[in-house]
Amino acid sequence: MARGSLENHLFRRTLPLPWPCRMKVVLGAAKGLAFLHVGPKPVIYRDFKTSNILIDADYNSKLSDFGLAKAGPQGDKTHVSTRVLGTYGYAAPEYVMTGIQRNLFISK
Repeated sequence: MARGSLENHLFRRTLPLPWPCRMKVVLGAAKGLAFLHVGPKPVIYRDFKTSNILIDADYNSKLSDFGLAKAGPQGDKTHVSTRVLGTYGYAAPEYVMTGIQRNLFISK
């Protein structure tokens, strides 16, 4: 991607992104996750971190590295049990402790 990853912008010694660009990147990443969660076949991304958020020339976010992704709950189910994967520092504490991915924050 033209502007690299969000990680590059946060941890390298370059000028920080202007606030409007930061907001665009963050909102784009959140919209990407929401799209994955509420589709007809939900996807649990499992590796949401700054190095996997790529930024194009117009500061649009693109999620990358779907190697750990898993099919989400289907039908009327609200939970998926899974082995804990991903980067622990970026994972929800309840997911790391129980291995249960809850889909409580999405309203359909």
